[in-house]
Amino acid sequence: MTTSAGCETVAGAGATGISVDAQARPMVVFTLCNDHIDGATIYRDRLTTDPKGEDSSVPVADWNAISPITPGNAMKASLSTAEPSQSWSRVGAVEALRPGVRYVVYGWTRDNTWSTAAVEFTLERLSRLKPGQVLTQTYVQATGKDVDTVQSYRQFESSTCAVTS
Repeated sequence: MTTSAGCETVAGAGATGISVDAQARPMVVFTLCNDHIDGATIYRDRLTTDPKGEDSSVPVADWNAISPITPGNAMKASLSTAEPSQSWSRVGAVEALRPGVRYVVYGWTRDNTWSTAAVEFTLERLSRLKPGQVLTQTYVQATGKDVDTVQSYRQFESSTCAVTS
């Protein structure tokens, strides 16, 4: 599994999912098949109201892992977008998530050698999740499109590495 980051190809270390906590606030979850990630980023498409820029996307929030997130600790290192975490440290300003906006989140390494497959979400799609459910996307070759997949944490963890190995 590889993902594209700019003009480079970055090896895939696992997958990113999005869930909600008991208060329906977004929680980012990861499952790693190999290596590690050092951070996570949520971004959105650039809007006409945004300042002009070279990139077509705008970062919304960034986090650094307190220590590398590995296959052994990934499922215990969920990232709350609303609360401080033992595993993550927020970096810089955070833009509030807004209805009707498409967001993407993924995990990455500082040296750009590994990343997790990203997950796309909107607040409307998250409103249909219950705590313990994880939203991901699955590519359907026949249609050439990604479709939403909702599964339990356990299914997310077990199916990701079975698909990518």
